[in-house]
Order: sequence, then C-alpha cells, then structure tokens
Amino acid sequence: MLPDKLGGVVNLIDAMLRSRGPDAFQYRVVLTHNPLTVDTRFGGEMSADAQATFEYRFPVENVHAVVRRLRDSVGCGEGVLVANDLVELAMASALDCGRTVIHMLHGDNDYYYDLAARHEAVIDAFVAFGPTIDRKLKERLPHRAADVYMLPYGIPQPPLRRTAVAGPLRLLFAGRFEHGSKGVLDLPLIDQALMERGVDVSWTLVGAGPDEEALRNAWKTPRVDFAGIKTPGEVLDIASRHDVFVLPTRGEGVPVALLEAMGVGLAPVISNVESGVAEMLVHGKSALMPPVGDIEAFAEAIATLARDRGLLEAIGTAAMRYVAAERNLRERTAAYQALFARYRELRRPRASHMTLPYGSRLDQPWIPNIAVRTVRSMIRRAQGKPY
Repeated sequence: MLPDKLGGVVNLIDAMLRSRGPDAFQYRVVLTHNPLTVDTRFGGEMSADAQATFEYRFPVENVHAVVRRLRDSVGCGEGVLVANDLVELAMASALDCGRTVIHMLHGDNDYYYDLAARHEAVIDAFVAFGPTIDRKLKERLPHRAADVYMLPYGIPQPPLRRTAVAGPLRLLFAGRFEHGSKGVLDLPLIDQALMERGVDVSWTLVGAGPDEEALRNAWKTPRVDFAGIKTPGEVLDIASRHDVFVLPTRGEGVPVALLEAMGVGLAPVISNVESGVAEMLVHGKSALMPPVGDIEAFAEAIATLARDRGLLEAIGTAAMRYVAAERNLRERTAAYQALFARYRELRRPRASHMTLPYGSRLDQPWIPNIAVRTVRSMIRRAQGKPY
C-alpha cells in the first residue's frame, strides 16, 4: 500500500515488482488517495497481479469508518501488508487483518520516524533504505533494533548511457516539484547565478508537483524546458542527453531519481545531506555536494564542471560504476522477497484490545460517518478549506 502520488517511491516499488522472482505470493497494490490534499497523482498501472485505489477524506471523515472501509477493501488473511504511510498503519492499529506488517521508511525525517514509533506495537518488521535511517530508527526504538532491516533498493540498468558533446552544459532535474523537500525554487536562483558568471547552460525539468506554478512563474527564460511527466523509460532517454543532474534537496531517504541519473552516467550536483547522499557519494569523486540552500555554491559547482570537462567525465563515470556495483535490481529485490518469505516467524503477538492512536471527540466507532462528515465539512466550508 502506498499513496497515489507521483514520485520516486512509486518508481522503485514498481521496479521491484517487475524484477521479482517466482515465490509463493500474489502481489496486490493498493494506491491510497486523499482528494483533500493537493498533489500530482500517479495514475498508471504497476507491475502487480492486481491493483486497486482506495479513496478517503482525512480529516473530514470519521477515522474509524475509514479504517473499517479499508479493512473490507484489503480483506483479511495470512500474508504480508507492506506499509508505506499513515492510513494503512492506522488500520493495522485498530483492526488486525492477520497479516504480518512490514513498514518501509522512505525518508530521513521526523514524519517517518514518528509513524514508526506511533504504530510500533503492530509493526512486525521495519525496512530502512540506508545506514542513516537504520541508525536513527534504532536510536528512536532501541528495544526493536532486532526488527530493523537495512535493505537498499536497486534500480534497472539503463539501456542508454550519456554521450559527451561540446557546447553548453546540459542540466537535468527530475522529480517532484516541491520546494519543502526538493528545493525546486532554488533552481531559478542557481540559473541566475550562472548567468551572472557567464556560464552557458540549458535546463530540462521532468516531473510535476504542488510548487510547479510557483516555479514556472519564477523562471521565465528560454534556457529552461519544462518537459512534464514522463514514464521511467522516457526519463532515462532524456537523461542520456544531459550532463549533470542537479538536486538542491532539503533532505532525503535515498533519492530514486538521483540513482537513475547516475546509472546513465550523469554527474550529480546535489545538496550535502547525510541520508542517501553523503552515505553513498564522495564529494569531488562521484558528485559535487554544495551545502543545503547555498545558491552560490551550487552555481560554482556547476560552473566548475562546465570549465573542467575532464572532471565532469570522471565524476559521471564514478557515479555510474557505483550504481552498477551496489544497486543491482534483481539482487536487491531478492533480499526483499527473502524478508517477505519469513512473514510467519516475523509476526508478533497482538494485544487483546487494539487502540487507534488518532482521532478527536468526533472520531468514535459508534458515531455515523455521515454525521462526522457533515459537521466537519460545514466547519471547513466556513474556513474556506476543501471538504
């Protein structure tokens, strides 16, 4: 189960589904969608045996009604619930469906650690994507350290590789257009700093997200091409015609778009954040890593690669070799399947009385959902919020 929104998480899970080997499981994807949130939906078909979408309206609906409806949609029985976000963990906390719950932590931020801590009573195993997440989760839940598994994910080997060409440096950003996490509104400022340095570049931006309009309004120049939403294969094709992957991120788990670009041979210029970047890249060797939010440092790093094409080639080659050696998709997916296969031994006893760790006075099992929705919708309508 995972949110129905465009992003690297969908790509990495779909890649694992496509590369899985034969086992005893059937794989079903449930995409959760909350129409009260503003985001770009995924809207595609994943490589599963079955796929469904579950819609809910938090915070308008009675949370008990939502988790009961989700339980009915998912069904009960033996197997594994791979949880990625809040609504499925809320369901597992209120209603035992009989499945082993494996929670994947995608980011090095309080949201994911808080989710894990709040629901740890019903989480049988935790998956950390990298060493930083692994360490911090064990510090947060030391009594559950034995249940934390560090499982880096893999990516497909790209069919194309970058070809060097003379001329302006070709810069690529691919991902969610969201400033709070990806720092996308830094991109036009970095471009302005490059123009002030006299550095000739072209930009391609692939993706969409909640800050797209603000980004377009701030960046009206022929130097940038907004390419829109593309399939993973199309992104790799576009990446092969670029030189540098630019990501002024504020924080990461392990960014999928970065690894995909590295696999093609692009040189990363990415914020020096601990998780998912500094733990796998070396500044000056396999990436250039300016400080978070440092516009001038980002511009100078890109300008350095524009001047020194030998350094550009060396960094791109080192990045590509890292992905080939450490991120083999079939090997990494097999490690996940091996963990799923242990679902019976991983499952922990459940409390006789399960408690939902959410809700206000209106969130009671005995209050009809229609009454809760009516009251909350009236309040939100008066506040000018979607309902």
